[in-house]
Formats: sequence, structure tokens, C-alpha cells
Amino acid sequence: MTAPRELVMTINLNALEHLGINLYSNIPAVLSEIVANAWDADAENVTVTIDKATETITIEDDGTGMDRDAVIDRFLTVGFKRRVVLGGKTAKGRSPMGRKGIGKLSIFSIAQIAKVYTIVNGQKTAFKMDREVIREAISGTGQNSYKPEELTDWPSGVKVGTCIVLSQISKSLSGMTVEGLKRRVSRRFAVIGPKNNFNVMVNGNVIGPEDRAYHNALQYLWTFGDQSEFVKLCRNLERPADDRTAAIKSALAAAGLSLTGWIGTVTKPDQLKGEDGENLNRLAVFMRGKMAQEDILDEFGQKEIYADYVIGELHCEQLDLDDESDIATSSRQALKQDDPRFEALRAIVRLELRNVAGRWSEWRRVDGAKAAASVPAVSEWLKNLTGDTKKKAERWIGRLNTIRANDDGDKRELLKASILAFESYRRKDDLDKLDTLQDESVAHILDIFNDINDLELSYYGQIVKLRLGVIKALQEKVAENDKELVIRDFIKKHLWLLDPSWERAKGSEHSETTVNNFLAENTEKLNAKEKKARVDLAYRTAVGKHIIIELKRASVSVHLDDLIKQVRTYRDGVKKIIDGTGQKGWPIEIICLLGKHPPEWFDAVGTGREGVIAGLKNVDARIVLYDELLANAQSAYADYLEEHIKVDKLWGVFEAIDDFTPPPTS
Repeated sequence: MTAPRELVMTINLNALEHLGINLYSNIPAVLSEIVANAWDADAENVTVTIDKATETITIEDDGTGMDRDAVIDRFLTVGFKRRVVLGGKTAKGRSPMGRKGIGKLSIFSIAQIAKVYTIVNGQKTAFKMDREVIREAISGTGQNSYKPEELTDWPSGVKVGTCIVLSQISKSLSGMTVEGLKRRVSRRFAVIGPKNNFNVMVNGNVIGPEDRAYHNALQYLWTFGDQSEFVKLCRNLERPADDRTAAIKSALAAAGLSLTGWIGTVTKPDQLKGEDGENLNRLAVFMRGKMAQEDILDEFGQKEIYADYVIGELHCEQLDLDDESDIATSSRQALKQDDPRFEALRAIVRLELRNVAGRWSEWRRVDGAKAAASVPAVSEWLKNLTGDTKKKAERWIGRLNTIRANDDGDKRELLKASILAFESYRRKDDLDKLDTLQDESVAHILDIFNDINDLELSYYGQIVKLRLGVIKALQEKVAENDKELVIRDFIKKHLWLLDPSWERAKGSEHSETTVNNFLAENTEKLNAKEKKARVDLAYRTAVGKHIIIELKRASVSVHLDDLIKQVRTYRDGVKKIIDGTGQKGWPIEIICLLGKHPPEWFDAVGTGREGVIAGLKNVDARIVLYDELLANAQSAYADYLEEHIKVDKLWGVFEAIDDFTPPPTS
């Protein structure tokens, strides 16, 4: 009896270095290579089992399996030309995905150990491959072969096909979810599902086309070939899918190509950020039902806004014909850019993207105007406009829908700002008419000025509302232990938190820089205890006033004498500086922003509350507590807003915009 052939893996060292054991960088990509091999083996069912406890991944299929000779000649031979040796079709008539027999190396991108069990006609072959042993066997020895370890054990559940068990996984399994893996694998294949009698399961969960999970995000869709089944999955399309098959027929014929698939755009760019960090803002190219290149969109250099909303899948079988040269790069994750077939496809896709860009802009403008007008208050406002102003307002409000924005709140603010802008534009038209009015038209002139007053009122009302939003955010989010660190930056920029009448004086930047340099130098002279109590020291000029803000940590209680000493130093130093500027003679006010009052505040006998106030007043200072700051600011603006609402004619329109919720899509 002839001795069985020895299992041996043959590989040239230069080839291994060129291809790289690290062929892929993530688990879904590696599993996709194994799933593709199962397709080529005519498997009808593939099961993937992720075991986080043992850190193993098992992939089992019910395909044809391999006998010992097939294992040696096909699986263990890197570079096995499957289509040349076995023909262009499988026994079940499938077009095989594999071409060069190097995809198997990808398993070592994620696992050190791979155990393979395969059976055909009752003949079992089992062996183990170790990535580190392979490296050791071929490194520096001149060897070009590696002998896997033959296994005598056999999994009881493996009755047919091939089972691969990956262990000592180098990629983390802890964050991997079944749903996430289903999404990633589903997005790499177009043949998974009952239609092609090819079912793939992950931990008992069947993968289907709906697992791609981006179909319901599509707003507009352009299709090539029969995409009726995919269109049915896209339940939130705002317009019927645009079939482009006839439009590109002649161009495809001239290039000798076929093209099926689709290009779509989503409602918001952030819908193209996958749950696991995958970027879906791409055009993927498929050959034989498997992703060949993840993205070609970047190659077109599209800088227009629409490109941020694009996703698509393009299938071109002429890129992978058996009698043509291989179009894939050695990494197997991209296509050769200078291949004439790819260049021809790219030229056709470029023209289709130009069509998408134009239609997207047009549809978004029209649909955006409809959406805005569906707010009754906005619709009523538009009706009250006339002439050129009305046309421009309708056109501009539609264009808001073509501006990059993920947040509906941002678009609401843009809509409100647009209404204010067009109200200003309308007042300008009225003012231009003043030159044509007769002297007796005084009443009309007064009406125009009253309209301007109303507009000013609306502008300030929105400012107050925004300020209340800032105060509310601080109240809700600032924790006791770090509140002064957050408030510090707000105080510097927003003096109105301390006093609604304070606004930054223009043209004072030079003196502010000089004074702040002095204050910084003074801070360096403080002792360690004083520095620990300090959060920051800031100086700003308001109209007609110099303001110094001394911030102390909320947890620190500062004695009155220490506080007065520091404040006097600041006041006297700043006074010397500003005496040489255009703001000479402006009063100085120093705010001591504290978490708690000085201890002397609570003296029953002695200094007490009045004494603290008087002592600080002598050095032009006063105390503001963090909590009081926010409470007083909120109270002041809330009281104003309560009365403002009664007289602001646009307030109801703005509130309707904020409250509007689009009707749910089916």
C-alpha cells in the first residue's frame, strides 16, 4: 500500500513577504475571505461562531470539502490558480470568487493558530498551522516550505465540508457584537441569502440583505439594472428611485462593460458613520458578488456638499473575467487604477456623479422649501411677503437644505436667522421708498420706523434666548468640584453673565494685553498657598469701565484681609497702566468670584456682612458667588423674556420652528 503523501505547505519566502501575513486589518474582512472560499466550494450554509470566553472563531461550511490531495494541491499551495485548474464555474454553476489562492493567508492577520478539518467522501484530513512557527521556519534559513502539524482528533459535529477554528486571536473580541459582525459581512457580499441558496449565520443569527442597515437612511436613490428588491428595503425614500439604466446604456456598450447597483444619498451625513466606526460615505465596487474595492468615491475628488451624503454599491462583472488579467492589486483590497477596464468604469461613474450632484441640489432645495413651509407659522410668514423679497426668501429657505448640517437644531437656527435677515431686507425696501414719499405721508413714515423697532426687538429677543440657553447649560452640566474651571472661560468671553449692560469695548485690545501681562506677572509672585486658591485672573474693558475678575476655587474660603491685599495690588497696578491710555479716567471695578463668602462674613460680632462689603468697596471690589452669578443672570433674562414675548411679532414664528416635528415616515 502506498504511504500517504506528507502534508506540506509550499511557499516562496519573497512571495510571503510581498503578500504579507497581515493581509487584512480586521476580523470581518478575514471572515469574508473564508466565506468566499465556502461559496467557491458550493456550500449552501456557513456558520460562524464567536466564542469570547475561549477567544476562538469557528467557521464551518457544508461545501464539497477536500481530500488529502486537494488540501496539498489547493489549500496548502499559495498561488493556486483555481479557475485555470478547476474551470470557470463550480459544480453548481457558481462563478468562483477566488483567483490566486492567497486569501487563506488572511487568517494569520487575526489568529496565531488555525486548525482545519475537512472531509469528502468519508476521507478526513485535519491539521494545525501556527503563524509563529511558519515565520520561524522560513526566516533566515532559505527554506520555502512549512509542514503543518497533523491532527488525530476530529470534531463530532463535522460531517461534511470544511471547518476552520481560529485561536489565539490578536484582535480584540470584547467589543465585537453579533449584530456588528453581521453588518460588516453583509456589506461585503451581494450573494448572501435564499435567492442564491447561500446562507450565512453568526452565532445562530442569519445574515440577510437588511443587515446592511443603511437602506432606511436613504433619502434619494439612483439605480442601475433591476434593483427592485433593494428599493423595497428603502422605506424612507422621499422620491421614487431614479432608474439610470437607459441613460448609461450606450456608454457601457462602447466600453464593453455592464453595470448594476445603485448610488444613494442620505438625509444627514452622520447617518454614514457606522456604529462600529466604519465609514459608509463611499462607493464600493463589487465583482462576482463580493466587494473588490471598499471605496472609489475619494478618487473623484468631489468637494461639493452632496458628496458628504453619498453611499453606493456598483457591480461590474467585466472587471473579473476568467480570460482577462487580474485587475486586483496584491493586497486584494483594491483595483489597479491604470487598468483600462477600471478607467472606463470610472469615466461612466464620474458622469453619473455629476447627474447625482445636480439632482440632489435641486431636490433638496425644493423639498427643503416644502418642509419649511409645512410649519404653519412659516407658511403664513411667507404669504405676507411680496414681490422679489418673497421669491428670494422661498429660494433661500430651500437652499438651507443643501447646507452641511447634522443637527436639526442647527437648521432651525439657520431658518430663524434667515427670517430675520429677510425681515431686514423688507425694511430696507421700505426705507428706499422714503425718497418717493410726499410730505403728507408722515403716517406711513412712522409705520416704517415702527416696523424697524419691531425688528430690533426680535433680534434682541433671540439674543436673550440664546443667553438663557448658555446659563441653563452651565447650571445643568457644571459639577461642584470643577465649576470654576468651566465658568472661567465663559466669564472672559461673556461679561453679560456678570452684568447684562457690559459688552466688550472695541479698540481696547492693546491695553488689555498690557494689563493682563501685568496680572500674570503678579500671579507668579504669589506663594504656593495663594496659587492653589487661585483659578484665574482676567481683565476686560467694558464701555466706560475697566473690569478685573479674580476667580477663586469654589472649595476655598479666603480671608477678607488677604482678599483686600490682593485686590489693592491689582487695582493700583492697573491704574498706572491705564493712565497712559485712551481709557484714562474710566472707573475700575473688581469682581471677586468666589465659591463661598470670606469667614468674616459670618461674624456675629465684628466685621460681619456689612464690614466685608465696605472693606471691598474701599478697593473698588465686590463679591459674586458662583451660584448667585448663574441664578441672578437667569432671573434677569427670564424676567425680560417674559415681557418680551408679549410684544415680539416674530416670536410665535420662531417658537413654531423650534417645536415643529416632521410627520413620521413609513
